[in-house]
Amino acid sequence: MVKWKEQVVIEAPIDRVWDLFQDEHIQRIMPKVESHELLEGKSDTTGAKHAQVYTEGKQQQRYIVETLSYVDEPERKYRETAFEMGQMFKVRYAFSLEKETEQSTRFIYEGHNKGISATAKMMLLAGSKKAARNTVLNFMNRVKEQAERET
Repeated sequence: MVKWKEQVVIEAPIDRVWDLFQDEHIQRIMPKVESHELLEGKSDTTGAKHAQVYTEGKQQQRYIVETLSYVDEPERKYRETAFEMGQMFKVRYAFSLEKETEQSTRFIYEGHNKGISATAKMMLLAGSKKAARNTVLNFMNRVKEQAERET
């Protein structure tokens, strides 16, 4: 299993950062997500299910993302989601935003990627921890850049 938890302070109001995680803007922070379509529930509630199509190189993956928890308060925003990728991996991640000041937000990104099959478990064991961490940090930097670009 690969786990991560990283955080960064973004120089932007909490609502501007949170807006990037809403359905209509998800491709700004996740450009490899080609489509993100609501299937069940309301997009801003626990229990929502979205169909996503994700492309990495020449491979395209389709999966259902379920929102496990959703909190939208003035000082704190939180969304936890999970999905199964290719019947090989169970992925669970959470985005937390905490209001630091009127113009700054703490962004915490945590989660894990768990192998379902023996092959997937071996792939995770053989994978580079540095590369996995770089993927997480690159995502967080993209969120930071997009949020701060608005100012």
